[in-house]
Amino acid sequence: TFMLSIFSRVRFFQLPHWWMKIGLIVGAGFINSCASTYQHPQLTLIPESEYFSKVEKNTRKQQIYDGFQQILEIQGTLLKTDVALAYVDHQARMFQWTPENYNTEKEKKSGELKKQTELFVSFFVPERKHDDLHKTKTLWKIFLDVNGKRYEGKATKIKAVLAEVMASYPHHNRWSTPYKIIFPAPVSEVDTHEAKITFTGPVSSVTLTYDL
Repeated sequence: TFMLSIFSRVRFFQLPHWWMKIGLIVGAGFINSCASTYQHPQLTLIPESEYFSKVEKNTRKQQIYDGFQQILEIQGTLLKTDVALAYVDHQARMFQWTPENYNTEKEKKSGELKKQTELFVSFFVPERKHDDLHKTKTLWKIFLDVNGKRYEGKATKIKAVLAEVMASYPHHNRWSTPYKIIFPAPVSEVDTHEAKITFTGPVSSVTLTYDL
């Protein structure tokens, strides 16, 4: 499945085995030399590793194929209360917020969580015209089903550069489009009940399930 996904997006070049080994060694050295852990001198924040663990735990992935052709891939991260607040800490660490800015943003996020639920989506379709979650006349409908209720989501395309998006959601990739989906449901609903999020339209239909 992974290789099919790669074949559907990029052209494959045959490289000598020894050259591939050199590339892996050089690449690993480059990553190790560039990797760093963000610190903040004034704030006590959750560890960076804990934030990424929460993101991974609350991320679901679905891939749809028509024969050998991939027609859809969706990776969705549900920002439950602990994930959303951990995201604030992650942003504060990455951008070195002042304590005042941090407190303001955390209070703002806590207020939002009382009335809405957020989903980060990494969305891939091979046809650009089908990548329109944010448009008024989109091909897609997005629903959150939780605790016997259904809420329709509204999508906004995230316009940040790739490096910034991947710094917070490392499963995202350059072939996919990042979106923020907002549902008019208090986040306490998904904190305490199983949630299902459905993307449906003429292209395909998939459901992401988030258990407790």
